[in-house]
Amino acid sequence: MKRKLSFLLLYATLVLFGGLGALLLLWGEKEPHASLTENRMLAGFPAFSLTSVRDGSFMSGLEDFLSDNMFDRDRIVTGVSRLMSGLSLGQTDEADVDEALFEQVQSFAQGSEPDPDPVPAAPSATAAPIVTPEPSFPAPVEVRIAEATPAPPEPASPAETDAAEPASTESPASVPTEVPAEKDLSAVPKCVLTLTQRNGTKEVRYEFSKANVQRMIRLLNAYRAVLPEDGHVFFTQPPFPGIAANLSSGEYVGWDSDLEDAVNAFSNDGVYMLSTLQVLEQPLLAGEYLYFRTDHHWTPRAACYVANAFLRRLGVDPLPYEAYSFVTYNNFLGTAARNKPGGTVRPDTIEIMIPKTPVKGYVIGWDRSRKEAPLIYPERNSYLAYIGGTMGPWRRFDTGVDCGRSCLVIGDSYDCAFIPFLTPYYETVHATDVREDYYDYNHIRWSISDYIRENGIDDVYFILSTASGVNTDSMIYYLKRFL
Repeated sequence: MKRKLSFLLLYATLVLFGGLGALLLLWGEKEPHASLTENRMLAGFPAFSLTSVRDGSFMSGLEDFLSDNMFDRDRIVTGVSRLMSGLSLGQTDEADVDEALFEQVQSFAQGSEPDPDPVPAAPSATAAPIVTPEPSFPAPVEVRIAEATPAPPEPASPAETDAAEPASTESPASVPTEVPAEKDLSAVPKCVLTLTQRNGTKEVRYEFSKANVQRMIRLLNAYRAVLPEDGHVFFTQPPFPGIAANLSSGEYVGWDSDLEDAVNAFSNDGVYMLSTLQVLEQPLLAGEYLYFRTDHHWTPRAACYVANAFLRRLGVDPLPYEAYSFVTYNNFLGTAARNKPGGTVRPDTIEIMIPKTPVKGYVIGWDRSRKEAPLIYPERNSYLAYIGGTMGPWRRFDTGVDCGRSCLVIGDSYDCAFIPFLTPYYETVHATDVREDYYDYNHIRWSISDYIRENGIDDVYFILSTASGVNTDSMIYYLKRFL
């Protein structure tokens, strides 16, 4: 009787999972698509062929498809992430399809430990030739800061402190602003992102609940409160390539969002949300190359446009994209191409920016130790050429610019192409990514507010893509928890 019951339970389980698999095959999303909690592209249904069946790639692709498209995946991933973090069991070596971690995982699979400070890879034999000669660094770009935001006294440099001892927090630049009274957020509206069809009809693509908008405003206000009096908190949420393609293909004639107006209306002074949609709309409609076809990231040109829009808010006259020199590769294949094994994919062109100043880059450890990690890897035919991909927990770039201001960029992998375009305008540019593959939840000894005060940070930039932004539980939870 006991064996019969066990058999029936096993049989029922197999039938249940078989039924769920059949539903996924019939009604699941067949194309690769973005995960809003994992900041990666989820696998699409694999292409069927005799070759793919024989070499096993079809079954492997089918397993990835069924795993990535299980019902309510985002809620499950978010819940497990919170539980693991709360129990201090967060893993730091799991595979993320972000290019930086992808390369580390590949290295680990081949029998070597992942290198948190990778050596720039040599160009492949098939890579397009480097079209820009070895750069010579010009004099630092003169920076003009608006009179409304004068630079504070020069902060103490962490280089002058003992790596084993906490840096002094007595610098005038590190004194936080008195927390202002919060505005009444009860009138904050629900917001939407829309695409406009040729006939003028607006089609809603994303909704931002009132509660999520309120939560984001409170988060940005909390970060503003730990900055000096003339500090700024800047936020933007770049959309994924899938939605941008609707404009560049001509299928739609515009996009819009009322999220930015809501955040700006109800946030405290010094907080500003920029609409990436407004910045990129006309260039996309004009056919500019602002998102990769084979990757889930924006191009450096798009990142530069957004960085310059922020800088103009500070009264800075930024360099146009064309003022930089670049190394160009014409056969870049990103993460989306890897999700389509055996398929024919037209490669992307990627331009690797050459810095205007001789930037020195470092990875900063929890013990305040430094390990060199360049800003740009011009030898790489990859999105990884920009800051080497995400490395944690902290990054620091000493720019050679003498302007008395420093900034911190908090983001996901979209900030990699963004950060270099800030370096001509700040003495130091710092960065962190609080996703658990980079922020090591087991060994946190240095809160973000501590880091801001110790390093004399004036401005904070949030560059969070759709996969990590207003509607995501885990990212906002971590950003609040580690402040």
